[in-house]
Amino acid sequence: MNAESLRLFIAIELNDALRGELKRAQKQLQDECSLSLVAQNAVRWVAPQNSHLTLKFLGNSKRTQIPLLQDALAQVTARFAPFELTARGLGCFPNTRRPNNIWVGLEGEVQTIALLARQIEEQSARLNFARDKYGFTPHLTLGRVKREASQDERATLGNIVKNFPATTFGTIHADAVHLIASDLQPSGPIYTILSESKLSEESGK
Repeated sequence: MNAESLRLFIAIELNDALRGELKRAQKQLQDECSLSLVAQNAVRWVAPQNSHLTLKFLGNSKRTQIPLLQDALAQVTARFAPFELTARGLGCFPNTRRPNNIWVGLEGEVQTIALLARQIEEQSARLNFARDKYGFTPHLTLGRVKREASQDERATLGNIVKNFPATTFGTIHADAVHLIASDLQPSGPIYTILSESKLSEESGK
């Protein structure tokens, strides 16, 4: 990152109660990893205070693009009324046999958030941001498996996730979308909210 660019993404903020539940889930997973004696150090856990529901990762972006992104987000969010999602259950990308990402699933108005993410993707593409080749799957990332993790470590992690008790972690009341800058530091990323685009109370979706 330099003075002319920022590392950006678009996301929905989580409430403190949900972040607290995510922290508890992480602690339980960490304890299970320690007991396994195999996967103790295989995961980089996301700090709960940094957890977001990411809608679009933009990457390094010119500062001159920020006003254009803010206008585009305002246009999109004006078409949506606030909605709710429930954070429930754990899973892995791409699967539990060889996990790269450990996540909490989302239920509820998933069609609404999928449409919101798709419209943000279209607006971003018009501003020459690359499209996401994997598409959008609503989730909350708990941790990322280290690239150097062995297959035994990955298999152990997958089994821990599969055996995690079915849990409802909380609710996301989605009423705004945020444009966020990420400053990567050795101690972890520092996030700065650049703008907030409210969903419209008067919209019929």
